Amino acid sequence: MEKHDSLDANKIINTGHSESRDSFGEVRAVNIRCISETGWFDNTILANDVAAAGGVRTSQYNIAYTNDNLGGYAALVEVEALDGEKTLYLLDSGWSTDWMDHAFAKAGVDRLLADQKIRTMVISHDHNDHFFGIESTLRHSRDLKLYFPSTAMPQSVALLDGADFSGTPGCPKNKFPHTGERIITEPDTLYTLQDGVALAFFDMPITLGVRGENVMYIKVQDKGYVIITGCGHPGILNIINYARTRLKDGEHLYGCYGGLHIDPFEQWGPGTDDILAGISRCGMKKIACNHCTGRLWAQKAIEAGLPIVKGSDAFLSYKRVATQAGDGSSNLYAGNGDMVSF
Repeated sequence: MEKHDSLDANKIINTGHSESRDSFGEVRAVNIRCISETGWFDNTILANDVAAAGGVRTSQYNIAYTNDNLGGYAALVEVEALDGEKTLYLLDSGWSTDWMDHAFAKAGVDRLLADQKIRTMVISHDHNDHFFGIESTLRHSRDLKLYFPSTAMPQSVALLDGADFSGTPGCPKNKFPHTGERIITEPDTLYTLQDGVALAFFDMPITLGVRGENVMYIKVQDKGYVIITGCGHPGILNIINYARTRLKDGEHLYGCYGGLHIDPFEQWGPGTDDILAGISRCGMKKIACNHCTGRLWAQKAIEAGLPIVKGSDAFLSYKRVATQAGDGSSNLYAGNGDMVSF
């Protein structure tokens, strides 16, 4: 088959029946470095850009964004297998290539890619702040093995192949076409990346023409499952419920990392308390939330006694700080440059 249509041979078809839950092994540990959780720097500017183009139903490729407001989300996931071997996975590639080149250099990701120490990349979804910066990754390594959503926009597939949309401000280009294996993730399928590491694709509408999101599930020996998200668009309670109902021993949840998409624009909604209560009942030991989770939610979660992993001041060494960080000294949750271990 063509690389764009290929499916990994090690996929597991989910039945959904509790008596035949999926099992994919265990790992010894997981360490996650936050390369960048700052999708953009000012909520108001982004909201105004989207509104001026027609609102959230507008294609993300038809919006003129304010260039100097753009950042991006990416994380480096290090998995230690039971035999001690360590494997690196890159989750997402951010938005602005200027910002992502800066963030990759600070985290050493540029060298890890160039030295072929990162061989697999997962695109959680093709939203601008997770995918438009793909050139920042492919300039260092074009032949990465890539897990990519089956519901990606046609323009996003074209971008991987070297398209240029930069005629619209804030929209991407890519001078380095992807040449590696491309696994197209489908619903109702669990993809094993290695023993103890799997990827599930959730199909649902999002915004700006984007649909669907990949979520990583890692089972850590003697601890339980760690969930890793880009944005958590499927809903964090749905993502948790998938583990509890579809994975063997899925009721044992140890922690999570990434965007939980609860309060991205810092506006507490009527259902937000319900999400807080639902997560509280899960018994997780570490909640390393950031990005679109919202600082307001993180603060209320801390007040409610949830085990939110606080950040350090590492993000202050980056060349810019988001206005959402208040006075620029907020380390409320895991931020740019922080490490989280599970």
